[in-house]
Amino acid sequence: MKVPPGISGRKAQYDSQNVTQETLANELALLSLGNFEPLNIWVDLGKYYQEIKQFDNDWVDYLPRTDRPNNRKALTVTNLPGKTHTDVPSLAEASYSAGRVLSELEFNEPTDVYRHCTSLHPFLDLWQPLGRTFIVQSNIGGHFVPHRDHPSMPRESFRLVCFLNNAGPLQYDWLMDDKKANIQMGQVYYVNTRMTHRTISWVDNSQHLILNVPFTSENVSKVIANLAHTH
Repeated sequence: MKVPPGISGRKAQYDSQNVTQETLANELALLSLGNFEPLNIWVDLGKYYQEIKQFDNDWVDYLPRTDRPNNRKALTVTNLPGKTHTDVPSLAEASYSAGRVLSELEFNEPTDVYRHCTSLHPFLDLWQPLGRTFIVQSNIGGHFVPHRDHPSMPRESFRLVCFLNNAGPLQYDWLMDDKKANIQMGQVYYVNTRMTHRTISWVDNSQHLILNVPFTSENVSKVIANLAHTH
């Protein structure tokens, strides 16, 4: 399925009536950390490479467009109830297909990718219940144009990212506010995706995992407790 141009855009909203003191405290806590912060959480890449091979033929196009090509695919780690790892991974596609605006937190059912990639469990199971979680495979030229994720307030989730394959300095660029991020493959990062960011792959089969974490005080506390650079 290809979706029309602009379908992935959502109008950001600020609903002051639903912004609590707890919400403000959590937002301030995350804002004070930085925009691309490494955590003391790692994925066993050797084990992951062995496990992900069984899905080599299952990658599906990620948000294909009618107006331009984009060399990127994905696998869902969690999806809507009744869906599989080969069903559409993008929120915009799924919402377009459902005929309504879906929540990131509705994508909470583990798929076969979750079940069979046990290398991801130590990382993912820290944040249960999971929001929409997926692995992006960018091939040469695969990119995400400048955009923001979840700029509304209050918001339902924040994002953690782990770069899994072919994401070295000359292989993959993730730019935050036009500054290239320093990536260590296998390490998990808290990423402030409310800032404008863009990506592009210079090689085939660059993979990174994106986890939408429910925006709760408990989960914000877990981020702080797992920061890599503390005294």
